[in-house]
Amino acid sequence: MAKGKKIIAAAAVVVIIAAIIAAAAASCASRTVSNGEAYARYFSVGQGDAAVFVWDSGAVLFDAGTNDSEDKLVSYLRAMGVDRLDAMVLSHPHDDHIGGADAVLHACDVGEVIMPSSSGDEEDEEALFTAIEDEGCPLYEAKAGDVYEFGDVKVEILSPLSYTGDANDDSAVAVLTFGKMRFMFTGDIESDGERALLDAYGADALDVDVLKVAHHGSSTSTGEEFLEAVSPDIAVISCGVDNDYGHPHAEVVGRLESHGVEVMRTDRDGAVTVYTDGESVYTKK
Repeated sequence: MAKGKKIIAAAAVVVIIAAIIAAAAASCASRTVSNGEAYARYFSVGQGDAAVFVWDSGAVLFDAGTNDSEDKLVSYLRAMGVDRLDAMVLSHPHDDHIGGADAVLHACDVGEVIMPSSSGDEEDEEALFTAIEDEGCPLYEAKAGDVYEFGDVKVEILSPLSYTGDANDDSAVAVLTFGKMRFMFTGDIESDGERALLDAYGADALDVDVLKVAHHGSSTSTGEEFLEAVSPDIAVISCGVDNDYGHPHAEVVGRLESHGVEVMRTDRDGAVTVYTDGESVYTKK
């Protein structure tokens, strides 16, 4: 009997070790990206925004979807093996952009949160700030001109340039650079916010390779002059299936397509992944 117990005990140890190894492998899955390669995944979170940029040694989350999608977002991140974020950049305090941020803070080790100081949805803001305090996570105000470097990745904050009182136009617009490739995350800026960026930086400085289309593809954003300036190869629209707003609006999709931009949509395509080696960007269909 003693021998049998030892065999059972030994088998149990093997199972435990295997489980530990499997868990470790899962937690490192996001780090299996080859050196010099990376990808941006724009999650399908309904009528909201959430995207993560992952490279071989880190990850940065841009917006965190809605309250209703927070469990889905955390599941997505865990399935990818992302248990640590170098930073979480929140464009503005509306529930479709920060609703899942508290859940992410509790589920992942977040290095810092970067967001503007504009006011928005009080209940979601309270949940977010409580989670930041509970997790002891540093909080930085998004300021135009600030640059954050995380190894091979640079994140530059372009706005807000000043606070207008409109949370959408006061969105933190960020450009992530990996190698020679530039990814722009626009929050919900509308025409006034786009005009401010054009006036402050000029068209050439706004040129990017991948654009997260502002305000879920609303006709209030992605104007002709701004689109000519950013001139992306790929544009991603994050919006819910059959949403109440009719997003994306046909004129925005048409404008993008008329410029020869590859348009991807989370309502149609599900989660969208854009791959890069620092020299080019591409999707897999």
